Amino acid sequence: MMKRNHKYLILSVLILVFSLSAHSQKFLYKMGYFGFFDNREYFNEYVDDQTIFGSRVYGEAGYAFNEGSRIMAGLDYLYEFGSKGEWIAPDITAYYSGRFKNLGLLIGAFPRVNRIIMPLALMTDTFRYYRPNTEGILIDYSTPGFRHNIWIDWTSRQSDLKRETFLLGMSGFAKHGILIYQHHFIMTHLAHSHSHDSVERIRDNAGFTVMPGLDMASVTGLDSLTISAGFLGSYDRIRSMYDFRFPFGFIAELEAVYKGFGLHGTVYSGESQVITSGDGFYKSDFYSRADVYYQLVTPNIEGRVQFSFHFLPGITDLSMSLTIRAQLDGIFGIHHPSSLK
Repeated sequence: MMKRNHKYLILSVLILVFSLSAHSQKFLYKMGYFGFFDNREYFNEYVDDQTIFGSRVYGEAGYAFNEGSRIMAGLDYLYEFGSKGEWIAPDITAYYSGRFKNLGLLIGAFPRVNRIIMPLALMTDTFRYYRPNTEGILIDYSTPGFRHNIWIDWTSRQSDLKRETFLLGMSGFAKHGILIYQHHFIMTHLAHSHSHDSVERIRDNAGFTVMPGLDMASVTGLDSLTISAGFLGSYDRIRSMYDFRFPFGFIAELEAVYKGFGLHGTVYSGESQVITSGDGFYKSDFYSRADVYYQLVTPNIEGRVQFSFHFLPGITDLSMSLTIRAQLDGIFGIHHPSSLK
């Protein structure tokens, strides 16, 4: 009788363990669409005018070991309108995502959207069109009033024909009451190919911002109102051609949002910046930008229409953009509203 009871006990424990395991381990999916139209009417010496018009479709599937750890794999494909017959290989997505209390880890080829956010001076907005994935590692740490990350993006593997390149970056944000603080740093390293000749030069380039500010939304009735001001700096060196250069300047930003309508303003004044990953407008010693937009956000769809005015000494340029992102994700057989992340 005792042996039979032991058997029932062991069987009950096994059923319980299996049930808990089946509950915590899930097969996941994510699929989406990103459409964009970005018309840039530029007539300046720093940035070329162009029209960027196309669509991306993407999908991922994977397995969640528990609430904090998962592996995902999939594809992200770009079709630029009018490029019939010009095959572009899809971007491969394959990564591990882990969350351990306040610490997060991403390793592999993972989507950049909503994970790496930087000022345009350091990372131009064309990254979202042409380089949707980060291929490397991202580590982030967050608490209710503080968050910080550091990441590396390997953008070209060294070969006989290709030069080795990578980006290294970090961002930090802190908030206490109405006081806010943020800093960002990005470095680009361009090395040799295996069969380099005298034409190739190793380049070290980086940009950084430090911007304290105020979050005034709670005292104005607006959905968002932030004002920040600080400095923008960079360094640049091409070895055996010229030594480090350290341009420096003042930068300020304002963001105001009410019921989906928004205004984002930027002013830069200082020395000419050469940040290879950033927006070319900052090569000017003075640059101001005003973005007027309307943004619609639902659990599965995010759309934005924007008019941007670019002010340089003696020049006013205009750009217009429309973007829409639609996404579904969840457990196989069960749909959950997406957070668009």
